[in-house]
Amino acid sequence: MRSRVLGFSLGLLLPVVGCSSGDSNVIRTDPNNFGDTGPGGNNGRGDASQRGDVDPNNEDGWGDFDAGKAPDFDAGSIPAFDGFDFDGLDLDGFDFDGSVGDGGPTPEHPDICNNGLDDDRNGLVDDNCSCVAGRTQRCFVGDPARAGRGICLWGTQTCEGVQTDGSWGACTGSGSAAATEACDGVDNTCDGNIDETCPCTPGASRSCYSGPAMTSGRGICRAGNQVCSSAGRWGSCAGEVTPGAETCDGMDRNCDGSTTEGCGCAVGATRACNIGATASIGLGICRAGMQVCATVASGGTDWGACTGEVFPAAERCDNAIDDDCNGLADCLDQACRHTAECLPRCTRGTIENLLPDIAEIVLVADRSGSMEARFSDGATRWGALRTAVNVVLPRVEDAFDIGLELFPIGGWCSVPPSGITFPPSRGTARLITDLMHRIGPDGNTPTRAAIDGVASYFRSNPTTRRRFVLLATDGAPNCGSPVNEVVNSLTALRATGVDTFVLGVPGPRGALNEMARAGGRARSGETAFYDASSTRQLMDAMNAITGATNTCEYPVPAGFPTITDVAQFRVLLGGTEIPSDGTNGWSFTDGSRSRLRFNGSSCATLRTGSVVGAVVSYNCPR
Repeated sequence: MRSRVLGFSLGLLLPVVGCSSGDSNVIRTDPNNFGDTGPGGNNGRGDASQRGDVDPNNEDGWGDFDAGKAPDFDAGSIPAFDGFDFDGLDLDGFDFDGSVGDGGPTPEHPDICNNGLDDDRNGLVDDNCSCVAGRTQRCFVGDPARAGRGICLWGTQTCEGVQTDGSWGACTGSGSAAATEACDGVDNTCDGNIDETCPCTPGASRSCYSGPAMTSGRGICRAGNQVCSSAGRWGSCAGEVTPGAETCDGMDRNCDGSTTEGCGCAVGATRACNIGATASIGLGICRAGMQVCATVASGGTDWGACTGEVFPAAERCDNAIDDDCNGLADCLDQACRHTAECLPRCTRGTIENLLPDIAEIVLVADRSGSMEARFSDGATRWGALRTAVNVVLPRVEDAFDIGLELFPIGGWCSVPPSGITFPPSRGTARLITDLMHRIGPDGNTPTRAAIDGVASYFRSNPTTRRRFVLLATDGAPNCGSPVNEVVNSLTALRATGVDTFVLGVPGPRGALNEMARAGGRARSGETAFYDASSTRQLMDAMNAITGATNTCEYPVPAGFPTITDVAQFRVLLGGTEIPSDGTNGWSFTDGSRSRLRFNGSSCATLRTGSVVGAVVSYNCPR
């Protein structure tokens, strides 16, 4: 058995107890070797000295991520990833500091967001871009190359909405270019040239300035000199300095009379930060991250992404480390208390995990810009989801082949061209948590495209295993597909035998309820989706969702001793012995005693995901 999965609270992986002569017959694998997934084996962690809180070369404990490739990860060691083209994963649409990368206009990303320019020349500035409500920025409607030149003055616009789920309002005060020069010493066509089509006396010269008139002589801005050519046309304005973006270096670079507007911090300054829950910082492996102040594209400065933060992880029961950052390690932690490692040793029988039949589950995770909003516990929605994924997924790796679909990816309304970010396979928890640690929220909410991408993958890769989707989102879908279209996609997916659980992080209740009911795994009552508004609630909801997939039937592992004396076979759930009872206890499914079934209230307990450890013993003293 793998000790890292013992004691999770999902009622899926059930430690099985039974004893042979001495501890040498305890069936368990080396907890420090989970396959070639990083330095030292150990699921990519190496030994304790390589963890994020002490390794100076790896401050967040998750290794370096190379876009398009698996981070410190031997994909070939996982069967389903053998030959999988990680280079085909389009990660170029975002940077790993959590922001969308710069690039020219595309059909999916018409505007380069939050630069104050009308990149697609549609008369709107930063349309379809998320922003923080109440913020203002300079803006210009029209050809970006003409912004701030001559009569093409910058305007201003304000972000409207709630928290980080805002959108930019109209750009007011922006100037526009004239069709021709007016021969008045001003750059009327906003092309950087002044009166270039106007006649003049060859050899004549004059002062000139192609920037907005009120900025000349302010800050760094200076007029230049213009000479009339032998052809009788004014040449370029040589030596002029026109407005630029503020860099918060004490100079007035946009020539408006101020040196500090937009300067939220001093360039190069640092401060501690956290995306996950504040209360976990400083406990166990958890450490705060760091932000560095830098200039931003629209001018001024702002704090950069929070990097290096160490999040809670799944509690391991054999390493003397508080992995889940609750102040308790190993057998003192509730997550380990009733696992095989933490029970009194059985000296005569066999001990082993009882694992369910493998199912497939794909986490469809919303990383849109609104996921930057914070819960009351101090965590951002994205940080809380990452923490829940860190803690829950490693605990269920032996019950599920886990896949991931992040949306958007590669553009503001885009999903992976392959239809899925990572296909479900064994041992992918590390890969998924690593990727989610390297990127942050940005973009819109193409929910329908994400669901359709997963459905396409399933159609192309049939299996007899049970399949599920876990949709975690905080907002109503957009990108041209309203909620009714998402409902249609979920209904079609369910018709193929794939149910979808909907996890609100949180979100608009009406839309989430509709999606939850269409997915086929609605909760009873007014709230049909799994609702979470804190890190703890997110972890509990993910536990409950994975627990709800439990069939309550478990195969007895190959190699387990033949059960000849049923009286010596004991089953414990959460440290409490469950009787052999066809109504509310356990029973064998047939005469071969090769499968167990949990009945009635025992099965219901497992499906709540609340069980911490389940142990079966054979020939062990009571």
